[in-house]
Amino acid sequence: MSARAILTPKTEPVGADGYTLRERSWKREADKHVQALNVLLAERGAPIRFGYPAPVAVPFDGPGPDEAYTGALPLDDELADVLALSTALLQAARTGTEDIADERTLLLKRAALTDRLALATPHDTTAQSRAIREAHILMTFDVVHHTGRGEFAADSIEADGAGGPRAYVRQEYAAWHVPIPPGEGI
Repeated sequence: MSARAILTPKTEPVGADGYTLRERSWKREADKHVQALNVLLAERGAPIRFGYPAPVAVPFDGPGPDEAYTGALPLDDELADVLALSTALLQAARTGTEDIADERTLLLKRAALTDRLALATPHDTTAQSRAIREAHILMTFDVVHHTGRGEFAADSIEADGAGGPRAYVRQEYAAWHVPIPPGEGI
């Protein structure tokens, strides 16, 4: 009679899937719990589903750049507008007459401008990171002051995923900037 080898985590054979028998059993149990959690989340209408090993957010369903920036000023005019608004806000701060709506408009226009510049130069990593940074500044302002206007809030999980901050800027810009049809307005 031969002695049976004692199986330990170091000596247990690994299957074709890369798991040992013990790990496969644990994963099967974990998958049952994750499936039950996803059913519960779906019943409650939550926009998130869990997978192994981390939660996955539903992609941000905001407007695309073409839709968001339809009717927007050309980039050089937008830059001049941002500079003029910055100057006006600085003067208002010196006199004590600053307005939170004007500050948000500046942050929104600045975030939209950097997003548009990043779209114009897709291989410029500096422009991409600046666009994300400006988006985060706007999102933080909106969370603190509850000033967001779009469908998704700045602190929602949709706005936190990849591409979410810049999509949030486009959503807010589209909600803020409603183009005036030709022949209407002043």
